[in-house]
Amino acid sequence: MNTKRKIRAKEVIHDIRNGMNPSDLMAKYQFTLKGLRTAFQKLVEVQALNKSELNDLRSLYDISVKGLRQFRRKQLSAPLKIYDGGDPFKSGIVKDISEKGICIQGIQAEVGDLKNFIIRLGLFGHSPTMVFEARCRWIEKDLASGKTSLAGFEITNISSLDSRELNRLIAT
Repeated sequence: MNTKRKIRAKEVIHDIRNGMNPSDLMAKYQFTLKGLRTAFQKLVEVQALNKSELNDLRSLYDISVKGLRQFRRKQLSAPLKIYDGGDPFKSGIVKDISEKGICIQGIQAEVGDLKNFIIRLGLFGHSPTMVFEARCRWIEKDLASGKTSLAGFEITNISSLDSRELNRLIAT
């Protein structure tokens, strides 16, 4: 028998507006990551919350299903542009990066897609460029447009030289 739990939307909204982060919401309400995203989507659909309130939360891409990541993530303080090697006119912004994965905003992807990426680490082509291959592991779609707003990629192939540049970037 499948019975749904009743959760008071007012209480969830109160917790969000009082700064509770997604990990704590998941623990308090016994949400899975998918359940938390569904709750957020429903609250926005019924206009109980607006998207900007959710954007103020520590982003959902920080959360893994277990709540922990194997490799330390580097949150970038300044925008870092990344290019889709399959179509260099398509670019996005790196949100965070680790030695094994990257979160990108603005590049369309589907789970399972294998892409080649290019990151130029400086200005005017005089500084290092990183090139690597990565597989899409998850996506987060914009509720209004249905387009991918964030995508998480596992780095599957990177040269030793580019790996050193990646480690320098993470260390800074």
